[in-house]
Amino acid sequence: MRALDLRRLASDAQPGQARAAVSPGDILVVGEAIGDFIPRDAEGRRYEAVLGGSGFNAALALARFGARPAYASALSTDALGRRFRAALVAEGIDAALIRDSARPTAVAIIAPLGPDGVPAYGLYLEGTAHAEPNGTPDRCPPGTRHVHAASFGATIGPSGEASLALMADARAAGASISYDVNIRPSVLPDREMTLALVERRIALCDIVKVSLEDLDWLCPRQSADEVSLAWRALGAGTVLVSMGQEGAVCDGPDGIFGLPSPSITIADTVGAGDTFIGGFLAILAARGRLGHGFHDASRDDLTAALAFACAVAADSCTRPGCDPPRRIAV
Repeated sequence: MRALDLRRLASDAQPGQARAAVSPGDILVVGEAIGDFIPRDAEGRRYEAVLGGSGFNAALALARFGARPAYASALSTDALGRRFRAALVAEGIDAALIRDSARPTAVAIIAPLGPDGVPAYGLYLEGTAHAEPNGTPDRCPPGTRHVHAASFGATIGPSGEASLALMADARAAGASISYDVNIRPSVLPDREMTLALVERRIALCDIVKVSLEDLDWLCPRQSADEVSLAWRALGAGTVLVSMGQEGAVCDGPDGIFGLPSPSITIADTVGAGDTFIGGFLAILAARGRLGHGFHDASRDDLTAALAFACAVAADSCTRPGCDPPRRIAV
Protein backbone atom coordinates (compact mmCIF):
# COMPACT_ATOMS: atom_id res chain seq x y z
CA MET A 1 0.00 0.00 0.00
CA ARG A 2 1.59 3.24 -1.10
CA ALA A 3 -1.02 5.66 0.12
CA LEU A 4 -3.14 5.77 3.22
CA ASP A 5 -6.80 5.33 2.26
CA LEU A 6 -8.14 4.69 5.73
CA ARG A 7 -11.81 5.09 4.89
CA ARG A 8 -11.55 2.48 2.14
CA LEU A 9 -9.70 0.13 4.49
CA ALA A 10 -12.35 0.59 7.17
CA SER A 11 -15.09 -0.09 4.63
CA ASP A 12 -13.31 -3.15 3.24
CA ALA A 13 -12.93 -4.47 6.78
CA GLN A 14 -16.68 -4.89 7.20
CA PRO A 15 -18.36 -8.25 6.62
CA GLY A 16 -21.41 -8.52 4.42
CA GLN A 17 -23.80 -8.69 7.36
CA ALA A 18 -24.51 -5.87 9.80
CA ARG A 19 -21.74 -5.50 12.32
CA ALA A 20 -22.16 -6.50 15.93
CA ALA A 21 -23.07 -3.69 18.29
CA VAL A 22 -20.28 -2.56 20.60
CA SER A 23 -21.60 -1.13 23.85
CA PRO A 24 -19.80 1.19 26.29
CA GLY A 25 -17.32 -0.71 28.41
CA ASP A 26 -17.38 -3.68 26.04
CA ILE A 27 -13.58 -3.61 25.79
CA LEU A 28 -11.72 -3.02 29.05
CA VAL A 29 -8.19 -1.62 28.73
CA VAL A 30 -5.63 -1.72 31.55
CA GLY A 31 -2.08 -0.43 31.48
CA GLU A 32 -0.14 2.70 32.25
CA ALA A 33 -1.04 6.35 31.70
CA ILE A 34 2.17 8.37 31.39
CA GLY A 35 2.87 12.05 30.79
CA ASP A 36 5.24 11.96 27.81
CA PHE A 37 7.65 14.89 27.60
CA ILE A 38 8.51 15.04 23.90
CA PRO A 39 11.39 17.18 22.59
CA ARG A 40 10.45 19.93 20.19
CA ASP A 41 13.98 20.73 19.05
CA ALA A 42 17.03 18.68 18.12
CA GLU A 43 18.95 19.69 21.28
CA GLY A 44 16.23 18.75 23.75
CA ARG A 45 15.88 22.28 25.13
CA ARG A 46 12.14 22.58 24.52
CA TYR A 47 9.69 19.87 25.53
CA GLU A 48 5.94 19.45 25.23
CA ALA A 49 3.94 17.44 27.76
CA VAL A 50 1.56 15.10 25.92
CA LEU A 51 -0.70 12.35 27.19
CA GLY A 52 0.66 8.85 26.67
CA GLY A 53 1.27 5.43 28.14
CA SER A 54 0.48 2.18 26.38
CA GLY A 55 -2.84 1.55 28.12
CA PHE A 56 -4.17 5.07 27.65
CA ASN A 57 -2.99 5.17 24.02
CA ALA A 58 -4.67 1.86 23.19
CA ALA A 59 -7.96 3.03 24.71
CA LEU A 60 -7.66 6.28 22.74
CA ALA A 61 -7.07 4.40 19.49
CA LEU A 62 -10.01 2.07 20.10
CA ALA A 63 -12.33 5.01 20.73
CA ARG A 64 -11.20 6.84 17.60
CA PHE A 65 -11.74 3.72 15.51
CA GLY A 66 -15.37 3.37 16.52
CA ALA A 67 -15.20 1.04 19.53
CA ARG A 68 -16.40 2.09 22.98
CA PRO A 69 -13.66 1.08 25.40
CA ALA A 70 -13.47 1.44 29.16
CA TYR A 71 -10.15 2.40 30.71
CA ALA A 72 -9.16 1.37 34.24
CA SER A 73 -6.24 2.93 36.07
CA ALA A 74 -5.28 5.17 38.96
CA LEU A 75 -4.99 8.77 37.75
CA SER A 76 -3.44 11.61 39.67
CA THR A 77 -5.48 14.63 40.69
CA ASP A 78 -2.62 16.87 39.51
CA ALA A 79 -2.68 18.96 36.31
CA LEU A 80 -1.62 16.09 34.05
CA GLY A 81 -4.11 13.75 35.69
CA ARG A 82 -6.88 16.26 35.03
CA ARG A 83 -5.83 16.39 31.39
CA PHE A 84 -6.07 12.60 31.18
CA ARG A 85 -9.60 12.71 32.62
CA ALA A 86 -10.66 15.46 30.24
CA ALA A 87 -9.31 13.46 27.30
CA LEU A 88 -11.20 10.34 28.36
CA VAL A 89 -14.44 12.33 28.48
CA ALA A 90 -13.76 14.06 25.16
CA GLU A 91 -13.04 10.77 23.40
CA GLY A 92 -16.07 8.96 24.82
CA ILE A 93 -14.01 6.46 26.81
CA ASP A 94 -15.78 4.93 29.81
CA ALA A 95 -13.91 6.18 32.90
CA ALA A 96 -16.11 4.63 35.60
CA LEU A 97 -13.22 2.44 36.80
CA ILE A 98 -10.72 5.31 37.15
CA ARG A 99 -9.45 5.75 40.70
CA ASP A 100 -8.22 9.06 42.12
CA SER A 101 -4.67 9.29 43.42
CA ALA A 102 -3.04 12.10 45.39
CA ARG A 103 0.32 10.99 43.99
CA PRO A 104 1.78 12.79 40.95
CA THR A 105 1.42 11.53 37.40
CA ALA A 106 4.18 9.22 36.17
CA VAL A 107 6.27 10.77 33.41
CA ALA A 108 8.56 9.73 30.57
CA ILE A 109 11.31 11.98 29.26
CA ILE A 110 11.90 11.18 25.60
CA ALA A 111 15.32 11.85 24.13
CA PRO A 112 15.66 13.79 20.86
CA LEU A 113 14.91 11.37 18.05
CA GLY A 114 17.50 9.78 15.81
CA PRO A 115 17.13 9.34 12.04
CA ASP A 116 14.85 6.31 12.45
CA GLY A 117 12.33 8.21 14.59
CA VAL A 118 12.47 5.52 17.29
CA PRO A 119 12.17 7.10 20.76
CA ALA A 120 14.33 6.39 23.81
CA TYR A 121 12.42 6.70 27.08
CA GLY A 122 13.48 7.70 30.59
CA LEU A 123 10.61 6.55 32.81
CA TYR A 124 9.88 7.92 36.28
CA LEU A 125 7.34 5.77 38.12
CA GLU A 126 8.33 5.54 41.80
CA GLY A 127 5.94 7.33 44.14
CA THR A 128 3.51 8.17 41.34
CA ALA A 129 -0.13 7.34 40.67
CA HIS A 130 1.12 4.44 38.54
CA ALA A 131 2.38 2.76 41.72
CA GLU A 132 -0.96 2.94 43.58
CA PRO A 133 -1.58 -0.49 45.16
CA ASN A 134 -5.27 -0.63 44.17
CA GLY A 135 -5.25 1.27 40.91
CA THR A 136 -6.08 -1.65 38.58
CA PRO A 137 -9.13 -3.91 38.99
CA ASP A 138 -8.44 -7.60 39.58
CA ARG A 139 -11.95 -8.76 38.59
CA CYS A 140 -13.62 -8.59 35.21
CA PRO A 141 -16.72 -6.34 35.23
CA PRO A 142 -19.97 -8.00 34.09
CA GLY A 143 -20.66 -7.53 30.38
CA THR A 144 -17.01 -7.14 29.39
CA ARG A 145 -16.42 -8.90 26.09
CA HIS A 146 -12.68 -8.33 25.83
CA VAL A 147 -9.78 -7.29 28.08
CA HIS A 148 -6.66 -5.65 26.67
CA ALA A 149 -3.63 -5.59 28.98
CA ALA A 150 -0.86 -3.22 27.94
CA SER A 151 2.88 -3.10 28.51
CA PHE A 152 4.76 -2.93 31.81
CA GLY A 153 1.64 -1.60 33.54
CA ALA A 154 0.16 -5.07 33.06
CA THR A 155 3.42 -6.90 33.79
CA ILE A 156 5.15 -5.58 36.91
CA GLY A 157 4.28 -4.01 40.25
CA PRO A 158 0.82 -3.76 41.85
CA SER A 159 -0.84 -3.02 38.51
CA GLY A 160 0.89 -6.01 36.93
CA GLU A 161 -0.31 -8.41 39.63
CA ALA A 162 -3.85 -7.02 39.47
CA SER A 163 -3.80 -7.27 35.67
CA LEU A 164 -2.79 -10.93 35.85
CA ALA A 165 -5.70 -11.66 38.20
CA LEU A 166 -8.03 -9.67 35.94
CA MET A 167 -6.92 -11.67 32.90
CA ALA A 168 -7.53 -14.97 34.71
CA ASP A 169 -10.97 -13.81 35.83
CA ALA A 170 -11.82 -12.58 32.33
CA ARG A 171 -10.80 -15.92 30.85
CA ALA A 172 -13.03 -17.77 33.32
CA ALA A 173 -15.90 -15.43 32.42
CA GLY A 174 -15.54 -16.16 28.69
CA ALA A 175 -14.06 -12.82 27.63
CA SER A 176 -11.27 -12.77 25.05
CA ILE A 177 -7.92 -11.31 26.12
CA SER A 178 -5.08 -9.49 24.39
CA TYR A 179 -1.67 -8.50 25.76
CA ASP A 180 0.89 -6.08 24.35
CA VAL A 181 4.36 -7.11 25.55
CA ASN A 182 5.90 -3.65 24.79
CA ILE A 183 9.26 -4.04 26.52
CA ARG A 184 10.72 -1.07 28.44
CA PRO A 185 14.01 -2.40 29.85
CA SER A 186 14.65 0.53 32.20
CA VAL A 187 11.68 -0.39 34.43
CA LEU A 188 11.78 -4.18 34.09
CA PRO A 189 13.72 -6.83 36.04
CA ASP A 190 16.39 -8.91 34.31
CA ARG A 191 15.62 -10.70 31.05
CA GLU A 192 14.97 -14.12 32.58
CA MET A 193 12.53 -12.81 35.19
CA THR A 194 10.79 -10.56 32.67
CA LEU A 195 10.31 -13.47 30.27
CA ALA A 196 8.73 -15.51 33.08
CA LEU A 197 6.34 -12.64 33.89
CA VAL A 198 5.46 -12.15 30.23
CA GLU A 199 4.81 -15.84 29.62
CA ARG A 200 2.49 -16.10 32.65
CA ARG A 201 0.31 -13.52 30.92
CA ILE A 202 0.67 -15.04 27.46
CA ALA A 203 -0.68 -18.33 28.83
CA LEU A 204 -3.99 -16.52 29.50
CA CYS A 205 -4.21 -14.72 26.16
CA ASP A 206 -6.03 -15.12 22.88
CA ILE A 207 -3.98 -12.40 21.16
CA VAL A 208 -0.38 -11.39 21.89
CA LYS A 209 1.23 -8.38 20.25
CA VAL A 210 5.02 -7.98 20.24
CA SER A 211 7.52 -5.97 18.19
CA LEU A 212 10.82 -7.08 16.73
CA GLU A 213 12.54 -4.70 19.17
CA ASP A 214 10.75 -6.42 22.05
CA LEU A 215 11.90 -9.83 20.81
CA ASP A 216 15.49 -8.67 20.31
CA TRP A 217 15.65 -7.83 24.02
CA LEU A 218 13.45 -10.58 25.42
CA CYS A 219 14.52 -13.57 23.31
CA PRO A 220 17.78 -12.59 21.60
CA ARG A 221 18.77 -16.15 20.67
CA GLN A 222 15.49 -17.08 18.99
CA SER A 223 13.86 -16.07 15.73
CA ALA A 224 10.44 -14.43 15.71
CA ASP A 225 8.99 -17.64 14.24
CA GLU A 226 10.45 -19.75 17.05
CA VAL A 227 9.10 -17.42 19.73
CA SER A 228 5.69 -17.26 18.09
CA LEU A 229 5.51 -21.06 17.95
CA ALA A 230 6.46 -21.32 21.63
CA TRP A 231 3.92 -18.71 22.70
CA ARG A 232 1.14 -20.38 20.75
CA ALA A 233 2.05 -23.62 22.51
CA LEU A 234 1.59 -21.80 25.83
CA GLY A 235 -1.98 -21.02 24.84
CA ALA A 236 -1.99 -17.82 22.78
CA GLY A 237 -4.37 -18.27 19.85
CA THR A 238 -2.82 -15.55 17.70
CA VAL A 239 0.58 -13.84 17.86
CA LEU A 240 1.10 -10.50 16.11
CA VAL A 241 4.66 -9.37 15.37
CA SER A 242 4.97 -5.73 14.33
CA MET A 243 8.02 -4.91 12.22
CA GLY A 244 7.90 -1.15 11.80
CA GLN A 245 8.17 -0.03 8.19
CA GLU A 246 8.25 -3.67 7.08
CA GLY A 247 4.65 -4.25 8.20
CA ALA A 248 3.48 -7.04 10.48
CA VAL A 249 3.03 -10.80 10.69
CA CYS A 250 0.08 -12.72 12.12
CA ASP A 251 0.58 -16.29 13.35
CA GLY A 252 -2.81 -17.85 14.05
CA PRO A 253 -4.80 -21.07 13.78
CA ASP A 254 -4.84 -20.86 9.97
CA GLY A 255 -1.10 -20.35 9.62
CA ILE A 256 1.29 -17.43 9.24
CA PHE A 257 0.81 -14.47 6.92
CA GLY A 258 2.18 -10.95 6.71
CA LEU A 259 1.20 -7.59 5.28
CA PRO A 260 3.32 -4.57 4.34
CA SER A 261 3.14 -1.15 5.92
CA PRO A 262 2.29 1.91 3.80
CA SER A 263 5.24 4.08 2.76
CA ILE A 264 5.30 7.25 4.86
CA THR A 265 7.52 10.06 6.07
CA ILE A 266 8.06 9.41 9.79
CA ALA A 267 7.66 12.19 12.34
CA ASP A 268 8.16 9.74 15.21
CA THR A 269 6.97 6.29 16.25
CA VAL A 270 5.56 7.22 19.67
CA GLY A 271 2.40 5.20 20.24
CA ALA A 272 2.55 3.38 16.91
CA GLY A 273 2.28 -0.04 18.54
CA ASP A 274 -0.66 1.09 20.67
CA THR A 275 -2.42 2.44 17.58
CA PHE A 276 -1.68 -0.86 15.81
CA ILE A 277 -3.31 -3.06 18.46
CA GLY A 278 -6.19 -0.61 18.82
CA GLY A 279 -6.86 -0.87 15.10
CA PHE A 280 -6.61 -4.65 15.11
CA LEU A 281 -9.05 -5.04 18.00
CA ALA A 282 -11.46 -2.44 16.61
CA ILE A 283 -11.91 -4.39 13.38
CA LEU A 284 -12.44 -7.64 15.27
CA ALA A 285 -15.00 -5.89 17.49
CA ALA A 286 -16.82 -4.52 14.45
CA ARG A 287 -17.02 -8.04 13.01
CA GLY A 288 -18.27 -9.59 16.23
CA ARG A 289 -14.99 -11.44 16.70
CA LEU A 290 -14.20 -10.58 20.30
CA GLY A 291 -15.35 -12.53 23.33
CA HIS A 292 -16.72 -15.94 22.39
CA GLY A 293 -16.72 -14.78 18.77
CA PHE A 294 -12.93 -14.70 18.62
CA HIS A 295 -12.82 -18.47 18.26
CA ASP A 296 -14.86 -18.10 15.05
CA ALA A 297 -12.49 -15.52 13.56
CA SER A 298 -11.56 -16.49 9.99
CA ARG A 299 -8.44 -15.81 7.97
CA ASP A 300 -10.43 -13.02 6.28
CA ASP A 301 -11.24 -11.46 9.67
CA LEU A 302 -7.60 -11.52 10.77
CA THR A 303 -6.37 -10.20 7.40
CA ALA A 304 -8.80 -7.28 7.50
CA ALA A 305 -7.78 -6.48 11.07
CA LEU A 306 -4.06 -6.68 10.27
CA ALA A 307 -4.40 -4.50 7.16
CA PHE A 308 -6.22 -1.80 9.11
CA ALA A 309 -3.76 -2.04 12.00
CA CYS A 310 -0.77 -1.56 9.68
CA ALA A 311 -2.41 1.41 7.97
CA VAL A 312 -3.45 3.32 11.07
CA ALA A 313 -0.14 2.66 12.84
CA ALA A 314 1.70 4.08 9.84
CA ASP A 315 -0.62 7.08 9.75
CA SER A 316 0.03 7.80 13.43
CA CYS A 317 3.77 7.96 12.70
CA THR A 318 3.25 10.94 10.37
CA ARG A 319 2.47 13.17 13.39
CA PRO A 320 4.45 13.73 16.61
CA GLY A 321 3.29 11.81 19.67
CA CYS A 322 0.49 9.26 19.79
CA ASP A 323 -2.25 10.74 17.61
CA PRO A 324 -4.38 8.00 16.00
CA PRO A 325 -6.50 9.15 13.05
CA ARG A 326 -9.87 10.38 14.24
CA ARG A 327 -13.36 8.90 14.08
CA ILE A 328 -13.10 6.44 11.27
CA ALA A 329 -16.28 4.37 11.04
CA VAL A 330 -15.10 0.82 11.60
